Amino acid sequence: MVRFREVLRERNFFLLWLGQIISQFGDRLNQMALIAIVYYKKPDSPFELAKFFSFTVLPSFIVSPIAGAFIDRWDKKKTMITCDILRGLIVLVIPVAFLELTPSFPIYTAVFLIFAVSCFFLPARLAMIPDLVSKDKLLVANSLFTVTGMIGAIFWFVVGGILVEMLKVRGGLYLNSVIYFLSALAIVFIVKKKIQSEPPQNVGKPIDLEKIIKTSLFQEIKDGFNYLRHHKEARFAFNVIFILMAGVGASYAVVIVFIQQAMGSVTKDLGLLGFFLGGGFLIGSMLYGKFGHGLPKPKTIFGCLILAGVAMFFFTVLLKWTQSFVFASAAAAVLGIAVAPIGISTNTIIHEVTYENMRGRVFSSLGIVMNFAFLVFMLISSKLAERVDRSWILYSVSVFYVISGILGLILKKGD
Repeated sequence: MVRFREVLRERNFFLLWLGQIISQFGDRLNQMALIAIVYYKKPDSPFELAKFFSFTVLPSFIVSPIAGAFIDRWDKKKTMITCDILRGLIVLVIPVAFLELTPSFPIYTAVFLIFAVSCFFLPARLAMIPDLVSKDKLLVANSLFTVTGMIGAIFWFVVGGILVEMLKVRGGLYLNSVIYFLSALAIVFIVKKKIQSEPPQNVGKPIDLEKIIKTSLFQEIKDGFNYLRHHKEARFAFNVIFILMAGVGASYAVVIVFIQQAMGSVTKDLGLLGFFLGGGFLIGSMLYGKFGHGLPKPKTIFGCLILAGVAMFFFTVLLKWTQSFVFASAAAAVLGIAVAPIGISTNTIIHEVTYENMRGRVFSSLGIVMNFAFLVFMLISSKLAERVDRSWILYSVSVFYVISGILGLILKKGD
């Protein structure tokens, strides 16, 4: 059986993997720097933070649906290098030209462009893996990317939070720009060798943007949602994801400001608590992967929703009234453990009930549902949090999860 170290001995794949780790560090540093920008410009404003984050989500609606068609026609290595250089330059412009400006629109524009470029970089990186490893090593290569990606996201979230706290916004953005350039440098040294035997189908073909938008965006959305109308199990998974992401969106910007107020730091404690949340998610994924095969998926989903609501409630109570990092981190870890099986179960249900030739369109529609729920509820709750105590928003999300879980168990029992 092929092991991780055997795949990493493949020089070109190792460079791609290294580029992923470096680029991921840049992504987390960028996220923390944006949070710090809002804090110093408009402290204690969940709505201002939500507006910033909305410009990180909008590219997924506008750019992602058509990015794949372009990537199939472009050289993937050159695409990734160009994307990293562009991201590095755009990030560099923020502290050089935009940071001191009173209107925030230039920074909003830069943020949108950074994440729009990422919509090309991420799928290009994944699409390049089969070009660098043989078919018998492909599963292990993808597993390595997933595992190290999850661990890296957790680790770099902490490091990014600490560094931005130390270096402040300007220093954090300069470092962020350098990180993206280093990622591009790692990819430059990849010597691409086409290992898979299938000839390229689209490279070099002219790009008809209007046709791509019609076929890749509107038609896929239509096909995906039409499929849901006739498949009860897939529709159930989509409803669960909508509930989960509505709660995540409603709490996202609010909980960041809530943690900043409770702990008295800009990004340091936020990063550390994110570490425990991500660590819990990783543990929950491993536990469910090992012991969850015989458990009914609907009951697991609704039971975990209840547990997630309870964990979030205690997280809010403990942080508000004790400001104890130890208690809050324990509650965050439990929350991560509870959420992990929900995502795994819903994805598995969709895989089980969706025809192979429809999975791309169905998951494309799922991405739209997730981002729509996240964006809408983030903006609504953050605006509401300007008028009421932030803890009440988080309590409401907790109750929403618990009630959804209980109702789900009751309704499923009656089926």
